[in-house]
Amino acid sequence: MRFSSVVLTLLLGAGLLCAQGQKAPAMTDSKYGGADAIRALPLAKLNALLADPSASPYAKAKACQRLAVIGDRTSVAGAAALLSDEHLSAYARTALEQIPGTAATDALVAALPRLSGERLVGVINSLGVRRDIRAVDSLSKLVGSSDTAVSKAASLALARTRPPL
Repeated sequence: MRFSSVVLTLLLGAGLLCAQGQKAPAMTDSKYGGADAIRALPLAKLNALLADPSASPYAKAKACQRLAVIGDRTSVAGAAALLSDEHLSAYARTALEQIPGTAATDALVAALPRLSGERLVGVINSLGVRRDIRAVDSLSKLVGSSDTAVSKAASLALARTRPPL
């Protein structure tokens, strides 16, 4: 067997190649259904979905995407609980960036001390997107971080947050 045949066999066996013209299987959650069904849920059910331990990460990601459009202060706690999740943090931040009111900013600021690495940088970036002046003190403390990614993100978030000259 030639090398290329071995590689092809391994890829096919691992399910990494699809037949030409074949679509990838649709993503669904056994309890909540597919993307359309999740997007059709009312606000209260989307919030409950985030708190449901049996909901798949897929369902929670789709719920966060919808909450970025229709979420309100009742959605903040559920989204904030996902900020430390390796796979769902970006989805939770997407929702929190768009939810109106101060509760979302408060949740992002409250998450800063318990996060590190890329999730911390992500939350800092989200605070920059929100441009809420109430985050300035917390962001200012992170400018001097020994983690250069954190320091740069905090500086950029502060630049976005400052009032116009």
